[in-house]
Amino acid sequence: MKKPIRIAGIVCAVVAALLLGMFVVAKVVITPERVKATLTEAAERRLHRPVRIGEIDVRIFSGIVVQGLTIMEKDGAQTFVKVEQVKLNYQFWPLFSKRIVVDEIRLDAPHIRVVRMPDNSFNYSDIMAEKPTAPPEKPKQKGGIDLLVSKASLSKGEVSYEDRTGKFGSPFVYTIRDIEFSAKDIAPEKPLPFSAGAGIPGARLEAEGTLTGAATKPAIDAVIRVAEGDLKKLIAGLPAGLAAKAKGYDPGGVIKARLHCAGPVAAPKGLLKDGELQLENVQVSAAGQRPSLTGKLELKGDALSSRDLVLNMGANKLQIALAVTHLSAKPVSITSEIKAERLDLAPVTAKQEPTSPAGGAAAKPEPGPLDLPVRASGTVQLGQVLYKGVTVSNVLLKYRLIDNILTIDQFSGNAAGGTFADTARIDLRQNGFGWSTRLTVRGMQAEQLAAAFAPKASGTLYGKLALNAELAGMGTSSAAIRKSLGGRGDFKFTEGRLTGPGLVQHLALFLNLEQLRSIAFDTFSGTFRIESGRARIESGISGRDVQITQKGTAGLDGSLDLSLVTRLSPQLTGRVAQGDIKRFLTDDKGWGLLPLKVGGTASSPRFGIDASVAGQQLKTRAREKLQQTIEEKFLKKQEGEPKRPEQELLEKGLKGIFGR
Repeated sequence: MKKPIRIAGIVCAVVAALLLGMFVVAKVVITPERVKATLTEAAERRLHRPVRIGEIDVRIFSGIVVQGLTIMEKDGAQTFVKVEQVKLNYQFWPLFSKRIVVDEIRLDAPHIRVVRMPDNSFNYSDIMAEKPTAPPEKPKQKGGIDLLVSKASLSKGEVSYEDRTGKFGSPFVYTIRDIEFSAKDIAPEKPLPFSAGAGIPGARLEAEGTLTGAATKPAIDAVIRVAEGDLKKLIAGLPAGLAAKAKGYDPGGVIKARLHCAGPVAAPKGLLKDGELQLENVQVSAAGQRPSLTGKLELKGDALSSRDLVLNMGANKLQIALAVTHLSAKPVSITSEIKAERLDLAPVTAKQEPTSPAGGAAAKPEPGPLDLPVRASGTVQLGQVLYKGVTVSNVLLKYRLIDNILTIDQFSGNAAGGTFADTARIDLRQNGFGWSTRLTVRGMQAEQLAAAFAPKASGTLYGKLALNAELAGMGTSSAAIRKSLGGRGDFKFTEGRLTGPGLVQHLALFLNLEQLRSIAFDTFSGTFRIESGRARIESGISGRDVQITQKGTAGLDGSLDLSLVTRLSPQLTGRVAQGDIKRFLTDDKGWGLLPLKVGGTASSPRFGIDASVAGQQLKTRAREKLQQTIEEKFLKKQEGEPKRPEQELLEKGLKGIFGR
């Protein structure tokens, strides 16, 4: 019994002696200096850069701690990578069973400097250069070495990106700070669970997920979160060239995001699978306004939708429902629905109207053509719209965009005591956007419309309007529209009056009739056709004291070339003509007939007698008067008696005399 115990004691003593010897030899052979020299040489040979390693603490049974690791750029002038501390803790005894068990790998305060050169290469491009293809590795035989890392972590990291290409204006530096990384239970050919975080100007990014195939074909399945992104700070932190583009819009507000990414790292465009973007009072300044957007956007596969999305513009509040599909294909399909109880356009229309280009200045080019990879459809429903003093209610707009042709299927509403309905087609494929429209108006008050849409004509025309118009043209500027506008239509004003400066005032001055400064009418109706910059008009005004037949053209530049056959009541005729001439300018009921020509412009018209029509009228009246006198004196007939031959002969003779 004593012998086995003795043998065991001898074995233990030998093992202890061997371990002690190994420890002594290790302490003598594996010195910090030798480790530093070996690591430095290997790193410089692989990286082609100067490497500096600080103090090394070698602990045979537990690990190695390196205080300071610096990798310089190739020229040795600047730092490429710098780590404050590298720590490796492992277990000693598993080495004897061909198992490497690492308790912890830790990097403290690593700093990486990435530089993009003017030729688009990077300061690490030579390291990443492809090596000659190595022969395929033989399958590992049983009994190989197993590797297990319990924990790997990185703290207080920093990546500095310097761009020298000038693509975004001047060169810039963008820094990502406070980088954290942690992974557990790391083993070859096994999924790697990890968590990470980083700080950028205005936001903190957090990620958690799994990495697979790290050594062959890496793929991830992770969720990335932005807890609270301050949009103003995010923009301010961008490179100066990029930030300057957004400066005029002064963006602000908070964004929160959750993004789920999954798939091979080599195909980054397909990584995003689903996510959410929360907008909280996101604002921009544009056209003198500062609208804000609040709500959520949700992504699922290649579809995007909105939830509780609200656009606020001052006192206006618009609810937006948005659905986008086929994000990864062309064309993208968009469906939208916009609703609001009340929309006041005063803040938008209050801004100064654009002025025409100064003499010699080039006109702003027309937009288009466009080739949008989009199909869209939607509706806009507004309970009440306020536009330049006009209240428009029950507004409904239905639209669709297919193959870059925007079609307005319905635009209708109630305004100025009546209704309107419009359809339109806009071809975005053409320079200046070719367009056509069909408008119908019923019972709208002309004065209210003029005040809103034609302020220069305000106070000149009153009455209820009925209108049918078909118009087409090209361009968005007033000059382009005047040049290309064409169309036709008919109109009718009822129970109204014409007054104010311009045509009516000058007519009153020409005839010296104060009563014509305001012409009341029962109806004012006609037709028009627009072509080559002019409108051909045929219309008539029917009133108690005035009846006017109008025919001619009016230019879109305001020029006039009109014939006005004006009929005045007996009371007004007596003020214009006296004596014998009065008999030739009046009919048998005493209504005067004044054939006039109008030239000049709408704001400054020129009136004159239409000599050809006046002469013809005088001939007609003279013939009628002479025939009446002869018949009364020489050709009297009894009631019911047929027309006698001498009467027919008289009519033919008078027609010959007066040219008819």
